[in-house]
Amino acid sequence: MFSAVLVVEGVLRIPGTEGHYDTGWSLYQALNKNTRLHLLSHTWTEPEIALWLTKRHITGHQSYLHTPEPGPAGRLEALQRIRTQRIGALVIESDPACAAAELAAGWSTALITSALHGPQQPPAGPSGIRPWDDLAQAVERQHDLRLTPHAPEHP
Repeated sequence: MFSAVLVVEGVLRIPGTEGHYDTGWSLYQALNKNTRLHLLSHTWTEPEIALWLTKRHITGHQSYLHTPEPGPAGRLEALQRIRTQRIGALVIESDPACAAAELAAGWSTALITSALHGPQQPPAGPSGIRPWDDLAQAVERQHDLRLTPHAPEHP
């Protein structure tokens, strides 16, 4: 079965509020029926997110990953915990900088934005636009990583 990681902030929950995105809620429901769905957040601990999810009748995901560090480093650390379980997953992300780091680390990533959240700037080069060749190389590198067998990590 396919696995997916849904980032809570900006996809499911409106950042800085108790509110949720209807689109994110619908996406959660659709993915939860057909995938092993994992949630990832840097804002709330597991008890806090469990309460928020229960109030909205959002149940059934496989696991919750908390990372105390926001941004790309925190996301990659949390995703590495999933990768050590030999789970390859689609990451549904709302932060362009995090999406770029996830792609560079070999994760399939879907970037979702919301008009309610305001415009977000994509990862950019010096000219403000990321060159097509950079995107093509990132996709090629991701493809190569997918074809390379991952050896289990030993502590």
